[in-house]
Order: sequence, then C-alpha cells, then structure tokens
Amino acid sequence: MKRLVAIAGAGLMLAGSMLSGCAARPAAAPPPPKVAFEAPRRAATPPSPTGAELLAAQPAEVREAVKQHERSGRWPAYKTSDAVLYPYGKGPEPIVDCAPLRTTDVQLGVGETVTDLALGDAERWMATPASSGDPRKPTPHIALKPQAAGLETNLTIYTTRHIYHLVLRSRGRAMQEVEFYYPDDLLSAMASADAAVAKSKAETEVDPPGDENADSAVKTAAVDPSELNFAYKIDGPNLPFRPVRAFDDGSHVYIQMGAAMKASEAPALLIAAGGGTQMVNYRVDGNYYVVDRLFDQAELVAGVGREQDRVTIAYAGAARD
Repeated sequence: MKRLVAIAGAGLMLAGSMLSGCAARPAAAPPPPKVAFEAPRRAATPPSPTGAELLAAQPAEVREAVKQHERSGRWPAYKTSDAVLYPYGKGPEPIVDCAPLRTTDVQLGVGETVTDLALGDAERWMATPASSGDPRKPTPHIALKPQAAGLETNLTIYTTRHIYHLVLRSRGRAMQEVEFYYPDDLLSAMASADAAVAKSKAETEVDPPGDENADSAVKTAAVDPSELNFAYKIDGPNLPFRPVRAFDDGSHVYIQMGAAMKASEAPALLIAAGGGTQMVNYRVDGNYYVVDRLFDQAELVAGVGREQDRVTIAYAGAARD
C-alpha cells in the first residue's frame, strides 16, 4: 500500500514538473508582418521655360520695348520726372542729370560686380559704389553727386559683365534713379530657351526603325539638290556648337551642327538687322537649325554678357534678287 502511495506521489511530482516546464517555456513569436517596399517616386522635372515665358517675367516697360523693337528696329528709353530706364548698348550714351546736395542712384544688372570707375572730373563729382538685395547675388549701384551746378563730365563703369559709358550733367533738377535693361542679353536668353526646348523635344522623339542617319538628314523643299546654295562662311572659335556647314534652298537656311553639340548648351540664333541683332523663327530638326527665311549674317550665341561665346554665319555668295 505504501508502495502504491509512493508511486502515485512520484507520478504527481513528475506531472507537476512537466506542467511547470510548459508554463516556463515562452510562447511562439507571431510571424513577421508582410511589408511591401515601394520605390520612391521620382520628382517630375519641370519643363524648361520658353522665350515667351522669360519675356512675360520682365517688367512691363521691357515687354513693350521688345514689341517696339519688332516694329521699328529701335530700342526705346523710358523717362519720368524722377527716373529713366535706358537700353544698354543701344543708341547714344545715356545722360544722367544730377544736382548739388542731391544724390542720383544708378542701378546696374543683378549679379554683376563693379571692378573699376573712371570719372572725368573726380574733383567736383563723387561716384560711390554701393549694393542692395541678396548678399549672395547683390544688385550693384553707383551714387552720384556733383559739388556745384553747371558741371558736365563723363563716367565709365567697368563690371564683370558690362562696360557703361555715361554723360553726367549737373542741373537744377536731379534724376532720382537710373536703371538699364539689356536687349542683347534678353534676346539671347529667349532664343537659347526656345532652342533648348526645341532640342529637348527633338531628342525625345523616337527615330523611325532602321533610320540610323536620321540626325544627319533633313527635309528640304522640293528642289533639285544641284540648286542648293552652299555659299556661306562660318567664323569663330572651335566651340562644340560650331556648325559643320550652312546652305539654303532659296527660302530656308539649313545650319548643320556637329555631333558635339548634343552634349553642350544649345546656342541661340540671332539675325543681324539694323545695326544690331534680332530673334528669328527657326526650328531644330535632328542636327540642323532650320531658319524660315534667308539672311546675310547671323550669330550663334551661348552664355551671358562678357562670357558669351559667338560663332558667325555669313552669306558669301552673289547678290540676291
């Protein structure tokens, strides 16, 4: 009887130890949640601005000046009783009216730096450089003040982008502010923007299958190839956008660009007219700039201000009818 009790007690102890062991064992961890990895979305590249969009961002006077230039070939100045807006590099030297005991502010282009001043009468005139705006890209100013009335002299301002030649006069009433707009820079920027947009559009178009020479071919008017006129001369440094050749079909000029232009900035095309330059309608077709009219001289321009690179394309053939 005692033996049965002992066996039963041992059995209870074994069962108890097994139960305590089960209780001490940690519960199985739940399976990890399923995670779906999503690739980061690529930000859409904003479209490049067109020449018209660049012009729309200009002050109203500059937009009107471009319209007047298209009509008459001239760049106007805008004057009020206290201020004047001159076109840089166009027409006669700008006149700045000053007065004793008053300062006249001459504002230059944003981002350029004044490197030197040459004042004709430095004893009776003061010309003091100053700046305003963002210190990382300041707007330079020159403060002018004569010591007496009835004086006249000249001032040359040298900057990192331009050279300004001004006539200074000391009179009874002073201009409060003198500013400039920059026709050549604006037209070049507008033409470059349109060229970049056209180049981007041309590069995104898929060439027809099997047409391996699509970039080196261009559709001309229905004329005899022997009547194409190749009498064009190209002058300028050996830049990536220097054309290989130019020719016309009697109504269009075709400017063939080298393969290196694909990896460089698209140049602007400007036509010589009225002692200056003006924009002209053209399109990019593969490796060609196709101009919708004939011209005697044109320039391919890249860059801004004094940092511009230029290549000239001139007609060198017989006089046209």
